[in-house]
Amino acid sequence: MALMAYPNINAIHYKGYGGFNEKEECEKSRPIIENMMVNAEINKGTPTFFIETFCMEMHAFPSQWGAPRKGDKINPAEFGA
Repeated sequence: MALMAYPNINAIHYKGYGGFNEKEECEKSRPIIENMMVNAEINKGTPTFFIETFCMEMHAFPSQWGAPRKGDKINPAEFGA
């Protein structure tokens, strides 16, 4: 989960990323996701923001794990990892 805070906005925005089977996989992906989000905010011209990511355990329905994921897989090389 990624949390984003912006000055002069009284809400914290959040976005879920995931579907990781192992905590280690999630922890390895956290800096990649943070960098991806930072780059997106910079490209939008956002002057000031704060982003923090967390790995959270969550139970899911078995059908969710078998379904194809939306979007492309994260390529760590794109983000300097």
